[in-house]
Amino acid sequence: MKQDKKILDEISRVAYGLYVKRGYAPGNDFADWIEAEKIVMKNYPNGSSSDIKAVKTSPPTRAKAKTRLVRDTV
Repeated sequence: MKQDKKILDEISRVAYGLYVKRGYAPGNDFADWIEAEKIVMKNYPNGSSSDIKAVKTSPPTRAKAKTRLVRDTV
């Protein structure tokens, strides 16, 4: 299970990197996740994180999310 968490964490980092690369454009989270799975799983041919040596990754930079408050009017 610990290996699964490591793989999921790596997929999450790669998916976030794809989101950043697209300029934080929303609406492609599912496509980013699928693409990240393809990228990461190339490093794990048997589906286990013990199959490879260290993979060098750089953490994505964090940007402040742009939010807009909307008030419900009744």
